[in-house]
Amino acid sequence: MWSKLKFDNIPIFTKIIVTFMIIVLPLFTLSLVLNELGKREVKSQISHSISTTIHYYFANLEKELERVIRAQQTFVNDEDLLKLSSASSILSAYQRSKAINDLTDKLVALKDSSSYIKDITVYIDSMGGVVSTSHLMDQPGIKEEMEAVALATYTNGVPITAWDHRLHLNLTYPTFLLNKDNDWKPPAFIHNIELSQEALAGALASFPQEGGALLFNSNWSLSNDHYPEAIETVRAYVEQREGLSFSTEQVKVGKENYVVVIDSSAFLDATLVFYFPENLLVGQLKTYGTWFWLLVGSSLIIVVLFSYGIYLLIQRPLQMLVRRFRSVEEGNLNTIQMPLRADEFGYLFNRFDHAVKRLRTLIDELYVQKIRLQQSELKQLQMQITPHFLYNSFYILHRLIKHSDNQTAELVSKNLGDYFQFITRNGLEEVALKDEVNHVRSYVEIQNVRFSNRIEVAFGDVPPDCEDIKVPRLILQPLVENVYEHGLGDTIAGGRLQIWFRHEAGQLWFFVQDNGAGMTETEFELLSRQLEGLEEGETTGLVNIQRRLKLRYGDRGGLEVSPGEEKGLIVRIYIPADPTHKGD
Repeated sequence: MWSKLKFDNIPIFTKIIVTFMIIVLPLFTLSLVLNELGKREVKSQISHSISTTIHYYFANLEKELERVIRAQQTFVNDEDLLKLSSASSILSAYQRSKAINDLTDKLVALKDSSSYIKDITVYIDSMGGVVSTSHLMDQPGIKEEMEAVALATYTNGVPITAWDHRLHLNLTYPTFLLNKDNDWKPPAFIHNIELSQEALAGALASFPQEGGALLFNSNWSLSNDHYPEAIETVRAYVEQREGLSFSTEQVKVGKENYVVVIDSSAFLDATLVFYFPENLLVGQLKTYGTWFWLLVGSSLIIVVLFSYGIYLLIQRPLQMLVRRFRSVEEGNLNTIQMPLRADEFGYLFNRFDHAVKRLRTLIDELYVQKIRLQQSELKQLQMQITPHFLYNSFYILHRLIKHSDNQTAELVSKNLGDYFQFITRNGLEEVALKDEVNHVRSYVEIQNVRFSNRIEVAFGDVPPDCEDIKVPRLILQPLVENVYEHGLGDTIAGGRLQIWFRHEAGQLWFFVQDNGAGMTETEFELLSRQLEGLEEGETTGLVNIQRRLKLRYGDRGGLEVSPGEEKGLIVRIYIPADPTHKGD
């Protein structure tokens, strides 16, 4: 138990390095033992591997050419070829063209099926021409060339015919015959496949081992041109020992010994020889020990670099994160610039800073902002019940009663009662939008009696589907009051106050516009900065409303101020108008 606790107290970086060394050291020891044991088998295994590779290649080449030959032989019964070779004269032009096109498509398909096919040409005696996958159709003397290839096949054997330094797979139908005078008897057609010597030579050069390769018989040969000085000696050695099949020999070429792997194919009537200097194999074995110790040295360097990389990638970011945690534990919630990273640690740094900022914001919202909100609402309520407003209201009532205008006095007293009843409901932080708007209407009705001949008020209707949306209490009436006190308070005649609403794209907009004196550029700039939270100053009614909206709705709610089209101001409030903000 004590040992486990002691190990757990070791730093993570040290644990990683120790664990890595515990794993690597036994591997080094085992590698050294296996290297010594492996040297005893490498030479025989390499020879066996090369022999197997050569045999595998030769068998694949044999199977591929056998497949091509069988595909070639199927053309004896091809419907389009038989039509063109035996019934060409009775075919219409359309039938002949269709048969030629279909036959060409089949020849192209056969050509594309093997990389060893360079070109396919079919000479049709009844047509006196050829169908080919290349430009040979219009080549002069193509008939004589095809007959020469067929004759070479007849005299030199199959399946591969060497003619004019090229290799062919030739099929004559019916079987090539000479009459009793040894004259040419024209066949129905000659189907000739020219093999790609470049592809065959490329295959010889694609062996994974470094060495020379020679594919030959008595009439033709191909090589990959590796160790050209040994080609003739190796070929002569193989030809002198007829009957060798899949064997490994040693041949003396000048002063150097060569390892020669021999494989033959009865089907192709050809022999494949792969040869390479013997010291190439022995030299590789001698370098194994040197490479092993170089590997050991390189591994030690890698361990050091790996350790340093682990420190940079894991240990140092962990240390920074631990220090940041400790700083937060000590109560430091100030933002610290963490390194910019795009990996998982970058995500942790970013999320941690975001969490600290959010924690600080929550503390500010739950304590500082709540206190500020309460103070702002209290101040707002106090501003509503100002002696000035009371004096004006009671003076209006006095004047109306004195002049026996009881109907208007009744209207003012009714609206005045509704007004004070609404603003003194301290227990309600949010009210339905229709109640907030009715409160503003009561206030406007009272002010209309006072400014009846000086200010004209246009009051729009609330969109019916938004009447029950809950909004913070007393966010609209202060805007209207601000117009009467500052915007139009000194207006003698022609004052206009417009209040309207707009619902669009999930947002509800309140507009309050007047044609009063407005603000100077300096005053407007200061107010805009205060609304954006960029500058502190005297907390006005507009700033209070902005803070309350931001606390309630975040970026989805707020207050905007802009100059009017002629003069005065336009104040806009926007809040979400989705169902989640509606009351029960």
